[in-house]
Amino acid sequence: MSEKEVKKILVPVDSTKASARAFEYALGLAKLFDAEIHLLYVAPIAGITSSDYTIHMTKKPDDSSPLKLKGSAVLAGLMQNLPSGARVKSDILMGVPEVMITLTAKDDESDLIVMGTSGKGAISSMISGSVSYYTIHHVECPVLVVK
Repeated sequence: MSEKEVKKILVPVDSTKASARAFEYALGLAKLFDAEIHLLYVAPIAGITSSDYTIHMTKKPDDSSPLKLKGSAVLAGLMQNLPSGARVKSDILMGVPEVMITLTAKDDESDLIVMGTSGKGAISSMISGSVSYYTIHHVECPVLVVK
């Protein structure tokens, strides 16, 4: 890393193993840099598949929403064995995941994003799209992609 300090690490997660590995990697980096982790679960809205536009929700889903329940379960699973001293905050948002990740990184002034990848190749990602590919090309901070 350069001389820039890493104080805020954004970690977008879902229910995949790659996502859990990214969180574990971020925990190590957070300890090394004494940084805070922002754990983010984005519940995709059914029927929305394009990252060319953004939907701004004016109302958060209630606690009984199936989307929020799934996100809560994913976050709880990741946070159940946090090392002592780890500073982790978590959020559940709804929308297009790659767009919500880039907006959150900007709003949080994240210094680094650590995220998992599905393992698609570069050509496949460009054609069919991937959250990590979009994120890398639409944020200003470094992105560490974990397989």
